[in-house]
Amino acid sequence: MKLKLVLVIVLISTVAFGNFFQRSDEYLRRQNELKSTLEFSLTFEEAKEIIVKHYPELKSDEEVREFIVERDIQRTIIDGVEMYYTDLEHNLFTRDPELVEREPEWSAGNVLLVRYLLEEYGPKNTPFASFKPAHSPYFNPKDYLVEYRVNTERSLLPDKGSLRIWFPLPLQTAAQENISVLEVTPKKAVVGLPRTSGDIAYVLFEFDLSNLVEDLDITVQFTFTHYQQQFDIDPDQVGEYDKESSLYREYTKSEGSIYYDERFEELARSVVGDETNPYLQAKKIYYYVVENIKYTFMAHVSIEAAGIPESLYSFEHGYGDCGTQSMIFSALCRSIGIPARAPGGFQVFSGQLGSHFWAEFYLPNYGWVPVDTSAGQIATYTYGITEEERKAFIDYFFGNQDPLRLVVQNSVDFLPAEKPADTQLLEITLQSPFVESEFGNEEFDVTIAILDSFSMKTVLLK
Repeated sequence: MKLKLVLVIVLISTVAFGNFFQRSDEYLRRQNELKSTLEFSLTFEEAKEIIVKHYPELKSDEEVREFIVERDIQRTIIDGVEMYYTDLEHNLFTRDPELVEREPEWSAGNVLLVRYLLEEYGPKNTPFASFKPAHSPYFNPKDYLVEYRVNTERSLLPDKGSLRIWFPLPLQTAAQENISVLEVTPKKAVVGLPRTSGDIAYVLFEFDLSNLVEDLDITVQFTFTHYQQQFDIDPDQVGEYDKESSLYREYTKSEGSIYYDERFEELARSVVGDETNPYLQAKKIYYYVVENIKYTFMAHVSIEAAGIPESLYSFEHGYGDCGTQSMIFSALCRSIGIPARAPGGFQVFSGQLGSHFWAEFYLPNYGWVPVDTSAGQIATYTYGITEEERKAFIDYFFGNQDPLRLVVQNSVDFLPAEKPADTQLLEITLQSPFVESEFGNEEFDVTIAILDSFSMKTVLLK
């Protein structure tokens, strides 16, 4: 099932409902079981049709099944039937360069993207008007206007009960500032003030559905500035870590989605070899992820329902998308004592917001340095660019970052202070709005109704 990012609100006056309500263990168990099925919509016959279209040399069911096992294609058992991941076809291309070469039209858009980003933001091509200060990695600001809209039919919502919705906002960071929330309607439904500082940014709406007569109608509009980053790092100038600091302890521990054990450390040590400088160690880990963790759309909801840390899933399967790659990069860095995290929210590569996560690692005397393995990896499954362009593009996304971003949270696993009691479709990130309904959400019906009516519009102001 594909869910659109959505927001919800109602034209009513409301007050905070305290601790809201509690969910029984049985209710949470049932919702978790449902989460494990949502991303698997293809039967074997449907999966086979897609695979054979691109690999016609596979003639029999047995050959197709061998291909599925060999490629470790995501699948699960639902009610005794083997079902396949919805985005199977996309993953065939990103994990097979030979297929991209045979069907070059698939990556034609990537050619334009690679060349545009290199020409516009590559270190050697920074326009004079966007001059970079000598002692700052932050320059070339871009100003954005973003508008969320939700309009959910009243008939799709419960007649009564409480409803809360959390919308992502820009977070104040070193690379992102001038955040202004221009409009939130209905204002009386907003709980407290919009949060744009700390570790996660959001605005919370709360409603009593018994007072809702019209459709649920919500608008959130804001502006922010995001800077391009270019870190000119001298490895000899990297300072020593304060291993007793809260930052070091927080971002080197194994926790949540950024899990590691002795296997991660063993791998990281083999990747970095005799190198002891944390900057150069992180660089080796970056190239390891780009070259070895194949880009693959992930069944995040199912993985979360199973309680599997994403870094561990990627370690064991050898693939992952932007978020998963950011988490395994961070886990490998942490395993050898380099503070790292996986921030994100959205990218604006296409002119509109698209869900995205990346990584950062911390260096004394420099701060948080950006790393985007999956952005750099675009060049590995793009046919039609030169090897020089491929290398330059991959190189760029270590220690540099374009300004086409919207940061919502400093790392995965951060939750709002008023965290939901209800199960969320994906709790490790706040990209799709969180939705909590007292009634009628046993199969995420309310959540899906709200998300399906959600729209986003992004305007580059300058």
